[in-house]
Formats: sequence, structure tokens, C-alpha cells
Amino acid sequence: MKKNENNILYFHKEMAYLREMRELFIEKFPKVAPFLNTDSKDPDVERIIENLAILTSKIHQELDENIPLIAESLVNIVSPNYTNPIPSVCIQEFSLKSDSKKNSAVIPKGSVVVSRPINDVKCKFKTAYDVFLYPLKINKTYLDNNKSDYVLKLELSITKDEISLSDIDLNRINLYLGNDVYMSSTLVMWMKTYLKKIIVFCSDSGETFNLPASSLEVLGLDDKLLDYEDFGFEAFALLQELFFMPYKFNFISIKNLDILKSSGSRNFTIEFVFDRSLPNGYFPRVEHFSLSSTPAINLFDMSAEPILNNNNKNGYRIFLDRAKIDAYDIVQVTKVVAHSSDTGRRVLKNYKSFERFNFFNGENIDDFYSLGDKLDGNLNPYKEISFFSSSQKDQTVTVETLCCNGNLPSKLKISEINEFPTRPEINTRNITVPTSMQKVAIDGNLLWRLVSILSFSYQTILEKKSFLAVLDAFSFGDSLVSKILVSSLQDIKTKSIYRIDGRMTKKGTLCIFYMDESKFYSIGEVYIAGLVLSKFLASFASINSFCELKVKCTQSKITIDYPLHSGNKALL
Repeated sequence: MKKNENNILYFHKEMAYLREMRELFIEKFPKVAPFLNTDSKDPDVERIIENLAILTSKIHQELDENIPLIAESLVNIVSPNYTNPIPSVCIQEFSLKSDSKKNSAVIPKGSVVVSRPINDVKCKFKTAYDVFLYPLKINKTYLDNNKSDYVLKLELSITKDEISLSDIDLNRINLYLGNDVYMSSTLVMWMKTYLKKIIVFCSDSGETFNLPASSLEVLGLDDKLLDYEDFGFEAFALLQELFFMPYKFNFISIKNLDILKSSGSRNFTIEFVFDRSLPNGYFPRVEHFSLSSTPAINLFDMSAEPILNNNNKNGYRIFLDRAKIDAYDIVQVTKVVAHSSDTGRRVLKNYKSFERFNFFNGENIDDFYSLGDKLDGNLNPYKEISFFSSSQKDQTVTVETLCCNGNLPSKLKISEINEFPTRPEINTRNITVPTSMQKVAIDGNLLWRLVSILSFSYQTILEKKSFLAVLDAFSFGDSLVSKILVSSLQDIKTKSIYRIDGRMTKKGTLCIFYMDESKFYSIGEVYIAGLVLSKFLASFASINSFCELKVKCTQSKITIDYPLHSGNKALL
């Protein structure tokens, strides 16, 4: 509804209220009825009543519109991740250039890749996982049976001439299982639940190497995409990653491959041996897999335009680039520094954040700043900063931010994030289309979501109604994964259990989720959701306690057991 329509609506409400109150007053005090006669046509009286209605309607409107902003400020203090935007995400693939002299390379997480220009703006993405890069390619993938074992085979070869496995310093491979929900989630479940061992067969030399199942791990639970200081409770970050970036959990890491360092072979096969056959309809293809990929998120550091604080305003809008306002969104303000030169020499001063309460200095209070979310004339959101200083001198303020490019990356296509400025010897491209930025809508419901966040406890979150409220609050009502979880969850039961940890007996909680797996694309998708939820629930367990999750699928009667997670929540 437009603002003018809102004004009229509030005005009509106030007029109706005044008429109702006039009738009640006449009924209670009939002697003054002639002075408040509803049939009066005195234009002066009517104008007075209408002006009063305009004033009171404006007050009510301001109160209603500012209550969500007050709630947002409170949420920013308690759980800053809730109102921060969730930037665009994609899967980025790397490869060594054909003329590269290196036989291997490591791309550390946090490396920056850049897109082609969109409206004269290049979008920057930061990688989330380490990438171990080798001159390898997958030639063929297929399923095979061996007596009671079921085997998935990947045939690989070295792409660079005149070198062998002994030359590439092979240590580990991070394997991306693709973004096909059925294929990738099913394979993640089989890798973690039914894997007996891994066999590496070198076809040129005939050598065979065996690796235990423990050499394989699923990535994503400990490597955060939303990894910045001001995120708040980590468990909620993990939950939002499941909702908006589920394919970040489609990665496995194969370790201990240094056993191949003495092999002179150029071709080898990795065999995953399972004790249960993969479901019908699972047909692996080469294009499902990638040997050198990582999730990448549209997050980068940027300095805002300097602000002249002359103490004449309550707040100042933070501009990252005044000429390209729509190209940037602030995710976090990381540093605020002011300098002045009134005394003839430059004086620097760091402003502290009010929302983080780090401006207290013993009995004194340091200068601090406060942030607010505002809307401009076109109803576009922006950040405003207010300064509270013991000095009234003019200052030039520099604001350092962590920001994203808003919804600009969603206009990019596959292979259009293709620049790696710091590593020219490496090719890169995005193999998925970047997602849209996600941000919570600031409305009256935000206040009640705040109340639910503040009232979380280990007991209440394990009640079905409360748990569903958590899913709704952190999915912003717009996540397909969350909707599937909500529709599939039939019941939650808990009981206290005991486990022996070394010489200590610990008391913990067994959570049993009853879920209709037919709502999901595959049983593997249920498994991945359970992996995240088991760690999420453990975040509410206290120190020296633990949480263990079981998921019972009501249609197939399959029970999925997850490893217990120790609690780390301090008791107050």
C-alpha cells in the first residue's frame, strides 16, 4: 500500500473513532448533548474535528511504522544475522592453464574471483573452501557389483604430458557431487552411512591401495559461507545456509591420497565400496562431478565515501558509491575512524559500535556510533550512521564495510565469473547461476519473531510448534527446503540418555524426529537436513552435555542415526 493511501486510511479510522466517542460521551452526559449534536453543520467545528483527526492519525501512523524499526534495532543487538542480507552464492570451478609450469596448486578459502562487468560494476566473490588443484580429469564413472559389495567407480587421468602421480604431490581431493538434488544428496548419504572402504587402483602399474572409510568426510558443517564477525549465533547461520545454499553440503573430501606419491601411473580409478546398493534411478555421469570446485559468496571489503561530521545532523547516510547506489549493499560495518586537523596536526580516533557494547572503558564511555536502517524517497533501504562524541569539533569520518552487490549477481550467467586477478596461471568459471540476495522484510511481524528468538531454550525448541516457528523465522518464509521440512515433520519426541566419554558419564538428550520422507526428492535429502539439524540442536546443549538425533521415516520405516554432538553453551 502506498504512503498516501495509508494516510487516508489512518485519517478515516480516526474520524470513525471520534464519531463513536462523541456518541458515547452524549449518552453518558446528556446535558452537553446540544454542544455535540451530530447534526451540526457548523463548518468551523467540522474543520476542528478533521484537523484533530489528521494530527492523531499521523501520530498513530508514525508509531505503527516505527515499531518494526525499534524491533529491528533490538534484533541487531541480540542476533545481527537476522537483519543482515544473505548475499548471492554460486559454485566456482578452477583449473590449471595448459601452459602452467606448476603440477599442483592450493587455492585457500577467502580467495577473490571477479565477474564480467554488469552496468560497469564487476561483482566480487569470495571462496568458502580450500581448493586442491591438480592436472586431473574424470574420464568415466559407473556402478559395479562385486559379490555382496556395490561399487561406484571414477576413472581419472593426468592431463599434463610426461608426468605421473609421483610428480603432482597428490594429498587430498575435494569432490563436488553436483547440484542435482536426487543424485548428490543420495551419494552424500551413501558415502557417510554405507561406505566400507575406498580402493585406488592404478591401471598403468597394476598397484592397488586401500583407504579406510574414515578417509572421507563431508564438507560444509564446519566451513561457513556466512563467516564474518558480526553474525551472531553460529547455529542460525548454519540453518540459513541449509535453507538458501543447500548445495554447499554436496562436497566430500578424500584424504590420505599421499600413499600414491611413489606411483608412476598416469591413470587410476577411485572405487567407493558400499555394503548397500544405491537406489533405483541413480545413474552417475561425469558431468555430475567436479574435482576443483568450491562455493563462493558475493562478499568483499569496501571503503565508504568519507563523511563530514559537523554535528549538525542526527545521522548521515553511508554511501559506498554515490554514482552507483543500486550496485552495493552493506552487510556489516567493520571499522569507523575519524580524523580532524583543527590543531594543526592530524588526530585519529576510533569510534566503537553501540550495538556491540564495546564502547565502555572502565568508568568512562568512549565515543561510539549507532547504525539504523532507513528508506529513501523511492522506498529503497539504506544504512544511516549516527555519532556520539565528547568533542564537538568537525571531523572527517572513514567507514570500512563488508558489502555485497545486492541482486546484481543474479543477472550473471554460467561462466561469467571468470577472472582470478591474483592467480593468472589459473582459469576459473562459475558452474552454477548465482542466487538472488535474500533479506528479511521489515514489517510488524518482526517484533514477534524477535520475541521468539529471545525466548529460545533447549526445552522449548524441541517442541514441534516452537521448532516450526524457528524454521519460519530463519527462512524468511521463502525457502523451498524450509517448506519441505515444515510439511514433512510429523512429530518430535525427546528423552534423556547417558553416554560414557572416557572416564566420565555424560547426560544428554536423544531427539527423535518423525518425518514423511515422501515430501523430499530423495532419502538423501532427508539425511543432509538431519546432518545440519543435529549440529543445530547441539548448539543449545550445555557444556558437558550432548545431543543425539534420530530421524524416523514414517513411509519407509527407515531410521537414520546421526553421531552425537557435544554441547558448548555456557550456563548462566
